[in-house]
Amino acid sequence: MQTAVLNIEGMEDVACADKITELLRGIPGVSDAQVSLRDSIASVLLDASRVTPPMLARQLSAAGYPAAAREAAGGCCGGCCGG
Repeated sequence: MQTAVLNIEGMEDVACADKITELLRGIPGVSDAQVSLRDSIASVLLDASRVTPPMLARQLSAAGYPAAAREAAGGCCGGCCGG
């Protein structure tokens, strides 16, 4: 399992955060998701063999919440190289 952090735009209230949480938890390969309205981020526990942070960001963006995978300390979001 891997933890990914996504930056999310467009969250207006708790209902938006709840919708994003539900959407993320419904994606195959996602074990859990916690969304912070205050910080505009989602922390997602995922199976990197099934889903990548950039894939999650694309799905959120398609749902109307522009998102991007936050880069890890090594400069990699975990999407391209699995790092």
